[in-house]
Amino acid sequence: MAESTGIFETELLPDDDREARLAAIGQGVPDQVRKRFLHGMFWTDGLVDTVVEDFADMDRGRGWRLLDEALNSVTPFVAGAPASLRELLGPLMEPPSWFDADKVRWGAAVWWRFEPAVVIGMTGALRLSYQWGDLNKPQAMNGRSVKMAARRYEETARWVLSATDPGTVVPGGSGFNDTVKIRLVHAMVRRRLRRAPAWNTGAWGEPIHGTGMALTNNAFLLLPMSMFQLLGAEFTDDELEAVRALWQWIGYLMGVPDELLPVEIEEARQLAAAAPKIFAPPDQDSADLDRALAVAGVRAERIFPNRLRPVLAPIARPLASRIVWGTSNTILNRLVEHQDDPTRVRHPLMTTLRPIVARYERLRRSGRLGTDFDIASRQRGYLERSLALIDAAPHALHPRQAAHSVA
Repeated sequence: MAESTGIFETELLPDDDREARLAAIGQGVPDQVRKRFLHGMFWTDGLVDTVVEDFADMDRGRGWRLLDEALNSVTPFVAGAPASLRELLGPLMEPPSWFDADKVRWGAAVWWRFEPAVVIGMTGALRLSYQWGDLNKPQAMNGRSVKMAARRYEETARWVLSATDPGTVVPGGSGFNDTVKIRLVHAMVRRRLRRAPAWNTGAWGEPIHGTGMALTNNAFLLLPMSMFQLLGAEFTDDELEAVRALWQWIGYLMGVPDELLPVEIEEARQLAAAAPKIFAPPDQDSADLDRALAVAGVRAERIFPNRLRPVLAPIARPLASRIVWGTSNTILNRLVEHQDDPTRVRHPLMTTLRPIVARYERLRRSGRLGTDFDIASRQRGYLERSLALIDAAPHALHPRQAAHSVA
């Protein structure tokens, strides 16, 4: 039988620094949010962890072939597959009663309403875990995030494009399959980190824990929508609900525990607000991870012929990285500072985009831009072409590639 996924069954390990932070915030975080947050730090996705252990006992590559067969045939019942794979895939291929495929499909289209807002929000979600000195440890100890910062961004962008392609994040769809594989990626990295002598569970929680997964998932929900609103776009309650449903479903596929899924947008906001009060402050790893993005986060030299790339990389990559990551980080930091009144956020890019968005919204509401799905297709195309221009990683990270370079 599958083990329980309830985060309140986890045991909290003491840590003096965290206890001091909790004492300092007093009632600054609602009690129920605090409990879910803390227990989630010591909860991990046992279902997928068991799958990875079972795959490790098989001949090399056999487990991944069985996973592909199960996903492609849309059945958890594959000859030769371990019971753990059936227990993982069964609840995903027979979704819970709250799942509404039409709402999720529409939510994906609404989420893609204006590509610049998605891209800025996506960069914020990607670097969310870098900000805190405990949550950042899986990234700091997994060398890919520093040595291959640009490729990680490209792979994340590829996964986002796949998971939010309207209509594909359902059993049998490419977005569904890629999201399940990212869940396996997390388990592979977690397996290696648990074996690393330097891992400090008491101070940092479990590697790639439930709270961290929920916060990252919620960032993909909250940050692009905040950017839309910052630019002057308005959403109906039904549109916001559809986007929320999209990320509840993606979080469920990713293995976020039920107690931390964004059942309501306000719950996602409360969890996000608790993070800087409970997690450890930024440390040297935070600076190193951010610097890797700031100087090498965009492989801009790849727009040039192969023979010129080695010559241009030392100039083009830092320049493009500072433009992309410096701009997005500045805007998002100001958004955090003025979250109670986003209209106070000032930045030249925002000043330029606001009148464009105002005209764009008038055209959209008049129907001249087509349906939400027509709009999403065009907006997604902008990011797809940008990735093609820099000869980006062709797809999201596969689990077989995930368990490397753990210190």
